[in-house]
Amino acid sequence: MLKEKSGMLFIENALSLKYPPLAIFYAEEPPVESKKLKPLCVMSLVAEAAKGATVALSKGGCGCPGAASGFCLEPHDPDNFPGGRACYFRFLSIGNKDWEQGRAVLEQLTTSGAPKIMTEEFSEGEGFLKTPDLVETFTASVPYTKPEGTCVVIKPLKTLRPTEKPKVVTFLANPDQLSALVGLVHFTHPQADHVKVPFGAGCQCFGAYPFHEAEQEDPKAVIGLMDISARFYLDKLLGDEFLSLTVPLSLYREMESNVEESFLTRFAWQSIMKSRGA
Repeated sequence: MLKEKSGMLFIENALSLKYPPLAIFYAEEPPVESKKLKPLCVMSLVAEAAKGATVALSKGGCGCPGAASGFCLEPHDPDNFPGGRACYFRFLSIGNKDWEQGRAVLEQLTTSGAPKIMTEEFSEGEGFLKTPDLVETFTASVPYTKPEGTCVVIKPLKTLRPTEKPKVVTFLANPDQLSALVGLVHFTHPQADHVKVPFGAGCQCFGAYPFHEAEQEDPKAVIGLMDISARFYLDKLLGDEFLSLTVPLSLYREMESNVEESFLTRFAWQSIMKSRGA
């Protein structure tokens, strides 16, 4: 049998998660207990929250120029990227070293002490899409929802105050655990495609995509951490075995209520947990 906690069965216990589920929500001000951080990548905030901290992101509160738009604190505007939209479209694709404006911006970045990953990828391109035109099309396809506050808070779900209500809940899961989460999503959703794996930045798969799903009548779960640049940071901070699954609060509550009836109490999953020493 699964371990009980306060008379209930929880996904966190059923899956023996290494890191707790994370609540992500808007607020007008960062909580007083939130860590004062301005990281190069928002994945550092995710890692801090996974380790038990409360963190918050405001506009301009991250070294990555796309972090605020990734969490829908502002619309995504490639014109705000160093060198403007032309440099941004080349940044995600073929790079900026082969044209005059790009080389000039690269020199400015290098002189200002920008981190190596930024200057290298600005120069060579991240290679995530084949051409700048494809980047432009992709950028226009990323959903945007109107922000409900001036900052986004990320904290362990179990540390929520009664007045705090998550917009979405994120799990950090290894392959076995991710398989179980996908199964649990579909426990009461027989359609075969109730989990999405969108292409996008790490922050977009914690923010923009699941925030959009939270506005839908029948929201889907979103698998994330497919972004190689995000993994560059998070692998060092939490380990390289994790992907994320983020769900709107309504879907999280549904999944939580279904744990005891589901495969998580049956032979196959219990055997997997036993083999892992859980």
